[in-house]
Amino acid sequence: MSKDFIKRLLYLSVPIIIQQFIQASLNLIDTLMIGKLGSDEIAAVGIANQVFFFVMMIIFGINSGISVYIAQFWGRKDTKNIKKTMGVSLSFGVLIGLVFSVLAFLAPRFLMSIFIDEAYVIDLGIDYLRIIAWSYVFTAISLSFQIASRGIGKTFQPMLVSALALSMNAVLNYILIFGKFGFPAMGVEGAAIGTLVARIFEVILMIALIYGSRSILAASLKDLFGFSMKFVSQIFSKAGPVLINEVFWSLGTVVYMWSVGNINSDAVASYQMTTSIYRFYEVIFIGFASAAAVMIGNAIGAGDEESALSTSKILVKLSFVSSILVSLGMFLIAPVIIDQFNVQAGVARDAANLFNVYCVYGLARVFNLMMVVGVLRGGGDTKFAMTMEIICVWCIGVPLALFGSIVLKFPVVFLVWLFSTEEVVKAVLNFRRLVSHKWVHNVIAKIK
Repeated sequence: MSKDFIKRLLYLSVPIIIQQFIQASLNLIDTLMIGKLGSDEIAAVGIANQVFFFVMMIIFGINSGISVYIAQFWGRKDTKNIKKTMGVSLSFGVLIGLVFSVLAFLAPRFLMSIFIDEAYVIDLGIDYLRIIAWSYVFTAISLSFQIASRGIGKTFQPMLVSALALSMNAVLNYILIFGKFGFPAMGVEGAAIGTLVARIFEVILMIALIYGSRSILAASLKDLFGFSMKFVSQIFSKAGPVLINEVFWSLGTVVYMWSVGNINSDAVASYQMTTSIYRFYEVIFIGFASAAAVMIGNAIGAGDEESALSTSKILVKLSFVSSILVSLGMFLIAPVIIDQFNVQAGVARDAANLFNVYCVYGLARVFNLMMVVGVLRGGGDTKFAMTMEIICVWCIGVPLALFGSIVLKFPVVFLVWLFSTEEVVKAVLNFRRLVSHKWVHNVIAKIK
């Protein structure tokens, strides 16, 4: 690795890593605060957030697919098409966010009852869901600007905005959940209000920074929405598979949560605790993968395919070595964090054992993250990524989750161990694709 390569990698990845670390930290703090209320509250918020997770995966899928074009347009220095591309992502993201906001507000009981049949947990989740639903549109706008900024190599502004918004979220949650500084104690409703206010603040700040700094993303409405249907169809020829990929992957994750919820609320609580801690494991690798997508996309857009190939090999090796070290560190620190939750001994024990499962599968998960989010999307190989992800999740993971939960009636630790085996199969398919070099595609060659 040359000094210039390392410098560019760190320039792109470090702000994203810091952003993800702050987000993971504050999400954990939120979970800890809600955990002080009890296991039912953790389960209720965890299930309600499955709706948010599904919506965000759809919106992320749109933006992640479109970011392939933004990165390659930036490699070609085509700012006009960058602005139109961002307009497409804003249009579809806001539409999806609005549809699900209305659905979550009007039918929260139906959505909660999909995952669990315990009345008290459902009622708590309804209180949370009806408020948090209105944050979907604001999150869609913010995510569109953030991912577009990364596509042109500007990672500091999204980091700063997320840090401030998430910090506000944590402070508001503390005040509103427990009733500090003269406010009433609102429990899970307070957590929802805190998150909604923080998301609105995030959008305002992100737009103010972009337009205040006269970034190339500071487009007029004409620049943003002056795209034709032909342009949209060209964009979605590659972005569409990413969207489908994220939809089916997130639906699979929803089924995983359903299979856990089919056990009981304690299983959901331990699963939610574990995922909150595990986010720290992925922080570094989300940064590396996001940087890989930009670096590879820029290289291909500039016509330098050899640089794209060498970048992929270096970053895959780097992520593999790093994942071993991070896995060992997280294995040691997880029990200390779990002890901070106010839950029954059985829930804490299951959470600790679940995290051991996650650490074992971590090597495969990190490799898959680097390949799908970084190499394949940066290289425009979105159709292969979509096909591979759907096969592994829906032909392996989901059947195993349903079989383990409904037929074998496995406890939560064995169930998660069972359905996580799809990551190993996915890693084998990804490795074969990596060494074949068939993933390199110049997606903007025919777009003028």
